[in-house]
Amino acid sequence: MIRVLRLLGCIRLGEVLLLQGAPGIGLVLAPGTPSPTPWATYTLFLVASVLLVAHIWTLNDWADADLDAQDGNKSSQSFLRKGLTRSKVGGLSATLLLLGLALFSQLSTRTLGVALGITVLGVVYSVPGIRAKGIAVLSSAVHLAGGALHFLLGYTLFAPPDHHAIPLALFFALTFTAGHCVQEVQDQETDRSAGVRTNSVVFGKRPMFCIGVVLFSASYIDLIFLCSCKISTGYFGLLLVPLLLLHLIYAHQALSVGLSFTDVYRFRKRYRAILATAGCVLCLLSWLS
Repeated sequence: MIRVLRLLGCIRLGEVLLLQGAPGIGLVLAPGTPSPTPWATYTLFLVASVLLVAHIWTLNDWADADLDAQDGNKSSQSFLRKGLTRSKVGGLSATLLLLGLALFSQLSTRTLGVALGITVLGVVYSVPGIRAKGIAVLSSAVHLAGGALHFLLGYTLFAPPDHHAIPLALFFALTFTAGHCVQEVQDQETDRSAGVRTNSVVFGKRPMFCIGVVLFSASYIDLIFLCSCKISTGYFGLLLVPLLLLHLIYAHQALSVGLSFTDVYRFRKRYRAILATAGCVLCLLSWLS
């Protein structure tokens, strides 16, 4: 039991739970929700989604094991430093995937198809031999598609995607891609020393950070436009403008102090808090309406 708990302890639970925002909001905004509320279906879906995302993160950690162990900023969290082997973590990742897909197979065929799409993107991004993480631009394209699919995972649970799906999915596609650009800026030194040709290594820190901020801004504008068109909750648009301004202020602060690992890490924590707040408010307003 202790060995199992140690193995499960390598799962980045905070990251896994954070990424439930996209499919969770997809569920809230989804068309065709049955009445009364199917709580058993919701629970099954959320467990499956957690397992799938946990697989994605453990697969990424398995692929980056040696790199993380040598990174002074991440080595303390490396599973190799905790006495775990790559084979065990790889087995855990595969098990999480199989369990997640087994649960998705009990839901709609559409949702299972989206889950399989996310799985393929995870393999393309992380697995050696393909490893889109080390291919500039392609790595961002994977996140662009992945962000949209994470939202559609919840949005398609009860009905096919309608004409609102694409503009809503675009918000998450832009947000995931922007976040990926910023994370690459944070990890640039380690990636450069390891010969991993990320966008930040190829194009530079400041350009990629600015691109990330532009993409974040575009995601806010997309959502404000949806609110004005009443595709999303109208009152929510009033909240987005000050949140966008706060986001830009934090970005300017990070840029002005030099974009060190610590600076960018602080910025990432701040904008994640902003987006989490926005997501909770959106879900609350949608539920109340």
